[in-house]
Parts: sequence; C-alpha cells; structure tokens
Amino acid sequence: MKKIHIALLLLAVAGIVGMSFFVKDLTTQETFSTAKEKSGKYVVVKTKLDNSVAIEYDAVKNPNLTVFYAVDAKGQRSKVVYTEAKIKDMERSEGLDLNGYMRDGYFECNKIQAKCPSKYKDDPAQAKKNLASGSANQY
Repeated sequence: MKKIHIALLLLAVAGIVGMSFFVKDLTTQETFSTAKEKSGKYVVVKTKLDNSVAIEYDAVKNPNLTVFYAVDAKGQRSKVVYTEAKIKDMERSEGLDLNGYMRDGYFECNKIQAKCPSKYKDDPAQAKKNLASGSANQY
C-alpha cells in the first residue's frame, strides 16, 4: 500500500471515531411518556420547571445533585434528577431542554440547556424604543 492510501484510511477511521462522539447529540425531542417507552436510550425532553415544588439542592451535602420537577409539552410532570450542580437562574428560565435517560419513576439528566427569558418581554415599550434607536444590536 502506498503512503497516501494509508494516510487516507487513517483519516477516514479518525472521522468515523470523531462522529461517534456526536451521536448522542443527534437525538430527537421527546416527551416524558415517549422517553419512558425508550427507557435506557439517550433522549432530549423539552420542559418547563414546575415551580409548585421546591428545587432540592444542598451544596454542602452533595454539590453534584439537583432534584426538581418539570412539565413537558403535553403537561406530564416528572421528577428530574440532575447529576450536576444547580444551574444559575433555573427558576427564571422560560424552558429547559433536559438531556438524559428515563429511569424507573424519574428522568436522570446529565445536561440541561436553559432557555433564557427575553429581556424585553415585560416592557414592550422599551423594546420598541431600543429598536428605534438602534441600540438593540449593540452588545
């Protein structure tokens, strides 16, 4: 075999191995009920935090455990066990994308993407004013 063939073969193998790391991120969005049907498979569930139940987080006892309840798009509520520290401003977020696995009676989450609230949601007059002055595009 020529050196170029070996190099191309190694490059192809490296590409396949590299892509395998991203397979988990190529999941479809589920609800808690469909995630339950796919028990043991990595899924993403779009939810909102259930504010009627307090978030359980104790940085002294276990800084890598956060327990809370979330409601999915169909209104189904589930306990969520997040295996990391509580994310900042979780209570203020408009939505949470939970990545993980459905277990017996709860959703085991290892990654959360919080949807930030719009800074103009509460004051549409200020939003119009900022757009008119052009300051909305300044960061």
